Amino acid sequence: MDQTALLTALRAEIGDKEQPYRYDDEALLGFVRGAIFDYSKYRPRRRRGTLNIQPEVLEYTLPADFQTWVTGLEGCDVLENIVYLENSPAVSYSLSFIYLGNHDISSMPEAALSLVLDFCTWKLFSDAVREGSEISELKLGKGLDIKFDNFDQINELADKRRNSYLAAVTKPVGGVT
Repeated sequence: MDQTALLTALRAEIGDKEQPYRYDDEALLGFVRGAIFDYSKYRPRRRRGTLNIQPEVLEYTLPADFQTWVTGLEGCDVLENIVYLENSPAVSYSLSFIYLGNHDISSMPEAALSLVLDFCTWKLFSDAVREGSEISELKLGKGLDIKFDNFDQINELADKRRNSYLAAVTKPVGGVT
């Protein structure tokens, strides 16, 4: 997924298309990262990893995107993102394994764009309502303005986006991970 295209789509979705923007790119990327992290809990990507095992080294850090291993680490103790060996090996060797990991923007499937937009819009609408005391008026996409007298409407829209996201992301997908 292309970051620029994703931000453009998100800005269009929330109606933040004209400068000065209500949300700068970094703020929107924070919402996007949250969406991708949450999506990864439901739909992690399958990855291959390798540990270069050395004599006298008993602890090895797993990749930063590691969630859980699938195969290859059966003889090891794995706690959080560290592999612990009980005995020091006599010689160096490589240990290959398969694990489930988090996505990043570039690994997200294009088909998941609507899920990312639903998640981000849900969070943005929820935050806008929560921070309503600081807002006199905020224009959002699809002709929607947030004013002090329409927080219930915005909450309803946030709930709809949340429900849409959760229904799609928790829907079973064919195959086995």
